[in-house]
Amino acid sequence: MKLKRKTTIAISALMIAFAAFMALATGGIFERTLRETILDQQVSIVTYLADEIDHTLGTAQQLLLASADIFPVDALASPEKTRRFLQSRTSLNRLFSNQLMVIAPTGEVVATSCSVFGRRVRNNFADAEFFRETLKKGAPLISDVTSCTLDERPSQIVMTAPITDDHERLRGVLVGAISLDHRNPLSRFSAMKIGRTGYLQLVAPDRTILLHPDQDAVLRQVSPSLEACVEAALRGGTGTRRTVDGTSPPMLTTTRKLAQKEWVLAASYPEDEAYAPLHEARYVLALSTLLGVAALITLVSLSIRYLTGPLTRFTGHIRGLPGATGSDRLVTIETDDEIAELAEAFNAMVVTLDAQTESIQESEERFRSTFEQAAVGIAHVGLDGRFLRVNRRFCGILGFAEGEMDGMSFGDITSPEDWERSGACRQELLDGAPSCATENRYLRKEGTPVWVNQTASLLLDPDGNPKYFIVVIEDISVRKEAEDEIRRLNAVLEQRVLERTAQLAAVNEALRTEIGQRIEAQEEITWLNEDLQRQKEALEASNRELEAFSYSVSHDLRAPLRTIAGFSDALLEDCSERLDEAGRDYLGRIRNGAHRMGQLVDSLLSLARLGRGELRKCEVDLSRMAREIADELRRGEPQRSVELRVAERVTACGDPRLLRIVLVNLIGNAWKYTGRRREAVIEFGSAREGDSVVFFVRDNGAGFPMACAEKLFIPFQRLHRKDEYEGNGIGLATVQRIVQRHGGRIWAEGAEGAGATFYFTL
Repeated sequence: MKLKRKTTIAISALMIAFAAFMALATGGIFERTLRETILDQQVSIVTYLADEIDHTLGTAQQLLLASADIFPVDALASPEKTRRFLQSRTSLNRLFSNQLMVIAPTGEVVATSCSVFGRRVRNNFADAEFFRETLKKGAPLISDVTSCTLDERPSQIVMTAPITDDHERLRGVLVGAISLDHRNPLSRFSAMKIGRTGYLQLVAPDRTILLHPDQDAVLRQVSPSLEACVEAALRGGTGTRRTVDGTSPPMLTTTRKLAQKEWVLAASYPEDEAYAPLHEARYVLALSTLLGVAALITLVSLSIRYLTGPLTRFTGHIRGLPGATGSDRLVTIETDDEIAELAEAFNAMVVTLDAQTESIQESEERFRSTFEQAAVGIAHVGLDGRFLRVNRRFCGILGFAEGEMDGMSFGDITSPEDWERSGACRQELLDGAPSCATENRYLRKEGTPVWVNQTASLLLDPDGNPKYFIVVIEDISVRKEAEDEIRRLNAVLEQRVLERTAQLAAVNEALRTEIGQRIEAQEEITWLNEDLQRQKEALEASNRELEAFSYSVSHDLRAPLRTIAGFSDALLEDCSERLDEAGRDYLGRIRNGAHRMGQLVDSLLSLARLGRGELRKCEVDLSRMAREIADELRRGEPQRSVELRVAERVTACGDPRLLRIVLVNLIGNAWKYTGRRREAVIEFGSAREGDSVVFFVRDNGAGFPMACAEKLFIPFQRLHRKDEYEGNGIGLATVQRIVQRHGGRIWAEGAEGAGATFYFTL
């Protein structure tokens, strides 16, 4: 058999197999897509009908509330006036089928619009659950299935609306009843069809049917096959399940919980009717596949003589492509057909892939250089605590050479005294915290401890699952040694003060016993006082050096942040088109993190500057200053409705610049934490307590639990998540520093959800 015939047979068989596979795959995909489309359409229909039922219930409740608002309270003393009012509410009577009544706070029925479908209405509803719930909450209510008639048969749904006087006191309850035994506002939904024979049901949480095309099924229990669907919908799920009850064909049942009430709308659609288009699609697909295979075999037979030679050369070139370089990687086809175009496209693809490969290698090299040359230690740590990658600075801080930390874990380098704190930080990140910063002791290679400032964050995959930790450390051993030295100097100073005090006591005793040595003792006292003054000045100088050191440490953090932000920008500019969405998202997070840390550094620098400079005190009009700050906030958010109450002629003696910072932070916080109030109130004033004046800023915002009051003035301590209220946790610490410089104090009172008040003295 000739090669061409063998090739023709082989390619034909391959094409047939491929066509069969594609037909099966396409059929499967089409069938799955059609099934999903059918289910999605049914979910959309049920969602729409559930919204319509919610709208019907909401409209009925709004009409009932509107009537309760205009009800004349003095008519409660006259059943006849009350009845006339009820009968005058034409739209409401039409909606509730003339089943309206007014009940006094004692439970006695004041008047009804008419009898409930010929049944006598109860005279007292004091023990009715819907009436007691309305009195308790003072709010409108849609009841479960209950009874408004003397036979006590639960067959109605009751809506209530409280009737209040001008002083918001509850004077009665307006009640509208919907009878499930007769036609009601929901009955129009029972006639709706899903497809040709599908139908709707409305089910209460106790599995009672409230709506059904068969009126005899209303108020009965739902079939056991639907109980799982109803239970899933009550838990908040919306979806479609296959249900079989043994008495009817299998159904596709879609359920959805209503928004107005804990009821479930269920739509049942016969499975055979829903999937009927699938059978037709399978027949058409099978016929199309057979015709396509026949045409494909014919086309292969006619085309094989033209394709064999060029394709063979093309295949040989592709096989040798891994070992080729430069222009040898390009294929040359001297035909004027599609194979030549394919060769041209293949050459363009090779050139593009070579360029992309080179660019990706350059990008990886830049990232590796950024990681390795960073001025701080950086490590990627797996969820099991083992190091995945560490840079040179990380190894240098711990005294390890490159490669020696491979296979090690955080437990190998963390001091036992700080292991619990590190574990708590790791758990915070796994619980959803964006980052965690701690000061820990690590163990160097030789076993000696080293203090580091550790900042950790958790990297998530696109599905939100944790991948690994990113840990950044900075050696703070010098700062810790300086703090220890300051504590030692303070202890020495205290000891010297005690010693000098003892010496002074001895001198005084000697003066009482040896009058003749008074001049010499006086000189000794003078010398001791001068020595104490020198020690005081030395202590003040040490404190200034510590403050300058803190300022320098915060200032030096800018350099690595600029490096991270700069290289992140470079990656986005040079490699944005070659990075996928996740890569661009990671770089965006790095840039946002660097920007966030830059803001924290700026806040630290501002806080450090408050400790320097001379106070320039004068009389300051705090009332005028508060109004100016409020006007600036209103211009920034003109859409907000905020009532600002500023006491007149509130003045204080202090530095105007610093006092303005105090009010900007306190009033700004009140403005921010009242952002979710429809009617926000912010108050500024003062009160005299004894010989001092106490200033205060009060609001009706989010508030805080008093158990957390001490954390308010600690830098970076926040009681709310950043996605709830923005901020960096430094404002109140700044306010406390300024108040203390003025010789005063600051404290706060509040309750969660009930606002907060900040007091301060000067």
